[in-house]
Amino acid sequence: MIRRLKGSALQTFLCLITIAFSAPSCQEVNRLQQVDPEQVEWVLIERIDRSWFEVSSENFKKLNDSNIEAYGEVYQRYVENVLQLGSVADSNIDVQIGRFVSDPSILEVQTQVLKTYPDLNDLRHELTSAWSYYQHYFPSKSIPQHISVIGGFNTPAILTENGVGIALEMFLGTKSVYYDYLQMPVYLRNRMTSKHISPTVIKGWIESEFIEDNPNGTLLEIIINQGKILYCLDALFPFMEDSLKIAYTEEQMGWAQEHEEYVWAYFIDNELLFSTLPTQIAKFTNDGPFTVDLAKESPSRMGYYIGWQIVRAYMDKQETIDLAALLKENDAQHILNNSKYKP
Repeated sequence: MIRRLKGSALQTFLCLITIAFSAPSCQEVNRLQQVDPEQVEWVLIERIDRSWFEVSSENFKKLNDSNIEAYGEVYQRYVENVLQLGSVADSNIDVQIGRFVSDPSILEVQTQVLKTYPDLNDLRHELTSAWSYYQHYFPSKSIPQHISVIGGFNTPAILTENGVGIALEMFLGTKSVYYDYLQMPVYLRNRMTSKHISPTVIKGWIESEFIEDNPNGTLLEIIINQGKILYCLDALFPFMEDSLKIAYTEEQMGWAQEHEEYVWAYFIDNELLFSTLPTQIAKFTNDGPFTVDLAKESPSRMGYYIGWQIVRAYMDKQETIDLAALLKENDAQHILNNSKYKP
């Protein structure tokens, strides 16, 4: 059972302890923090990153068949697409698994994964809470199965129709020696920590479940779509720091907040909102050390940050918080106009 203060109780508590310093802020109610969802069934995470390494070679085939039956496509995608070991139905799949788990480099990584994550209790708490909010807002949707794995340092999460795979080697901390070996850029390492697992997983799920690719969209349409996803993270992680949701450092978050008005003015002055030029859009949506055309101190994806603020302003004006309706609203201009956004 997750033990936490209910939204209304927490809001009252925060107001009481800060009233002497910031009484006016207590008048601003965060509606997302008032939601008190029914807890879903406790999230289970099958630790394939551990079980594969704990069985004897003669049991690889039996374990593989058991995982196929229990976890279906997400396990299949892990074996076939992430590790590229061949078909899970191949008669020699046990040999391929054996080669993987006996590889000295993989064994070294697995040792570090187990040292960093001897258990996944904190992650299970976070995901159980997030999926509880998810089912509150999307009552007809099902909660996926979860597995944790060791991949090839190539993807943080595996997302299928009914399952989620979490590649733990992608969350070993900013100072992991493996990221040195792989020459991972700093902006990527900053989001490769335990705190980033749950928002990464849920963000990927929302994006794959509800958002369709729009390669010919305008900058406004693209940033509004990402703003919707980030707003969903607001709703599913109502007490989480904003920096974790958008994968910024605290310093980057501070820059974004301080320069929001400047960036919006830049979009307007340069008539960028309705641009469909991929090279122009990429400057404000691509990942990287900073946003091209802005200051070197800026975080990347500042277009997404602006889209997030527009959607927040829009939802603040809605009578009810209906995430399904928000995600179905495909008129970005309507969202902008009705947001009355003005940083």
